[in-house]
Amino acid sequence: MIRLLAGLSGLATLAFATGSVLGGVPFYLPILSLVVTGVLLIADGVPVSTSRVPLVVRFLIGLFAFSFIVLAGLVWADEAGLVPEALQSFLPRASSPIIAAILVIVHLVICYVPVVRRIIDMANPFFEARTPTRLSMGYLGSWPMSLRTLGLGLFAIIIVLNVVQVYLLVRFNYWQNLFFTALQQKDGPVFWTQLAVFSMLATVWVIRGMLEMYFTGVLKLYWRQWLSERYVAQWLSDKVSYRLALDRKSTDNPDQRISEDVRDFIDQVFDFYVNIFMTSLSLYAFVQILWQISANFPYSIGNFDLSSVPGYLVWVVLIYAIGVTYLTHLVGRPLIALQFRFQKVEADFRYNLVRVRENSEQIALLHGEEVEQRGLKERFGAIFGTGLSVLYRRIKLTCVTLAYAQANVVLPYLLLAPAYFATQNMTFGVLSQTSDAFGNVQSGVSFFITSYASLAVFKAVVDRLTTFDHAIEQADAARNQGVKIERSVDANALSGSAVDILLPSGETLLEKVGFDIRKDERTLVTGASGSGKTTLFRVLAGIWPYGKGKISEPDEGAIMLLPQRPYFPLGTLARVMAYPLNADSFSKQELAEVLKKVGLSHLADMLDVEQNWAGMLSGGEQQRVAIARAILRKPTWLLLDEATSAMDEKSEASVYNLIREALPETTIVSIGHRSSLAAHHDRRLDVVRENGQSRIEEQPLAAFGTT
Repeated sequence: MIRLLAGLSGLATLAFATGSVLGGVPFYLPILSLVVTGVLLIADGVPVSTSRVPLVVRFLIGLFAFSFIVLAGLVWADEAGLVPEALQSFLPRASSPIIAAILVIVHLVICYVPVVRRIIDMANPFFEARTPTRLSMGYLGSWPMSLRTLGLGLFAIIIVLNVVQVYLLVRFNYWQNLFFTALQQKDGPVFWTQLAVFSMLATVWVIRGMLEMYFTGVLKLYWRQWLSERYVAQWLSDKVSYRLALDRKSTDNPDQRISEDVRDFIDQVFDFYVNIFMTSLSLYAFVQILWQISANFPYSIGNFDLSSVPGYLVWVVLIYAIGVTYLTHLVGRPLIALQFRFQKVEADFRYNLVRVRENSEQIALLHGEEVEQRGLKERFGAIFGTGLSVLYRRIKLTCVTLAYAQANVVLPYLLLAPAYFATQNMTFGVLSQTSDAFGNVQSGVSFFITSYASLAVFKAVVDRLTTFDHAIEQADAARNQGVKIERSVDANALSGSAVDILLPSGETLLEKVGFDIRKDERTLVTGASGSGKTTLFRVLAGIWPYGKGKISEPDEGAIMLLPQRPYFPLGTLARVMAYPLNADSFSKQELAEVLKKVGLSHLADMLDVEQNWAGMLSGGEQQRVAIARAILRKPTWLLLDEATSAMDEKSEASVYNLIREALPETTIVSIGHRSSLAAHHDRRLDVVRENGQSRIEEQPLAAFGTT
């Protein structure tokens, strides 16, 4: 499509050049058309493929290029006398194609600004997504389409609605002149006519506002849904979330970044773009009005006539706004770093609250309430201190922006009053129109001033999502590091030789260890606490990213690891038992029978009950549910990391006997500290730690617990 526009723009160049030679068509039209053609080709990667810009920017460049062709064509048609006189007052200004061409060029240039390119690269994937969806329009029905079509289509509609908004603002500006002049001259017929005109303009304004609100809201919701699902998929893919949790320095509070930062990014990047676009158009429209009126306002300072300076009112606004903008930047610049830290400490405090809620029983049993209070107080102290710094900086910034806003109320009249009083034929309507145009120009050039605090927050959001993206990329890359898991053709063994297992800090935990665990050979892994037994199991399970060497394992999915404290998802007991499969993966009868086997027959009638089962069941009961999961899944290899430690020895013995009976084809490898476990295993591997490092030694089962 963009190359088709380039071709149309090239043909337009020839037509405009011919019109310029023959007379009438402004000379800048063929020049601008040639520039637009070049920008379109560069944006699409012609002739250098590396110059191709992201789709969303190419779409905007194409949209504004199409606008340029249409506007320039209207100018050409008007100069050729093809537009009826009755319609000429509705035509855009002859300089309108210049603005469209400038927008085309600007959108290409901003792709090479590093911070803007980061934002574009974060936003663009949504507009390239071909995921099928449906756009619902209430009573108007719904239509199937891809997310790409939906996103770009809604974006185009919103931009058109903003163009209509600027057009209506200009019409309101001219209306003020006619309306207030009619009041001043007590012209009743014109007064009532202008009221009718206002009613029509206001009706269109309201309809336009409702449409923009709807289409903007729909676009943001679809965009947030897609981006949230994308981050969740990346975070939970291939153990990325686990690797991020191991390296807390890489990123903090991923939950906040996915929920809050994604929402804020979409809201703010969209709103800022739309506001900047509308502000640019508004500036163009009202600068021209103010420029023309400047010549009609005689204004002298001493013997110097300001009206001799073309558009002097425009220059006054620009100089004034640039000065205040620079002051705002100096005052508000520290807000970016402060806002970044404030979001972090807020998330840390919320995370600590969740931890207290999830571990309320342990805290109560240990009488740890006072310690937790101190910890929460310290974390909120960080919020308080950072919040005060943000508050003080915002007060300083607000002082500047409020003073600027109040000065804006009287500044137009302060500048225009001398000329109004000095000129008898100048009406109040012209003064009102000029004041309105002055205010719109002032509002446009002061966008940076009034939005600085929001820009600081947005920059912090972009930085947090950027660092999150980087952390996910690093965690994803880490899957190719560490101990290499090779799928062995021999499905009857777990083996490794010269394997180094490291801690996240880089310290060696197990050095050049070797082991060979045979199928149907129940193995007990023993050793002092902290020697590296659990970490060895994590390596066997394929989730530990730190280390080197190779381990041979059977097919993926053949190994199931049960930790000491099992994870219980929210939902029904059936969902808890079937996890990570769906609750309907097993029949209710199967689930009830397994519960009875593991000694939880009293729960057999509660499979459809939704509870916080992790809080409802004792530690031993939770471990029995985990054993039930293993019986349902029937793994080839079952790694038990102290998975029966919360049970008494008699219950533990019955569970091991149950596993042997229910899973005769499953090989058990256990970590344990009780000597009673020796009776349920055939072999013992002992992890010995000396001088800060550990090694694996074969030890007799009979000696376990005797020394």
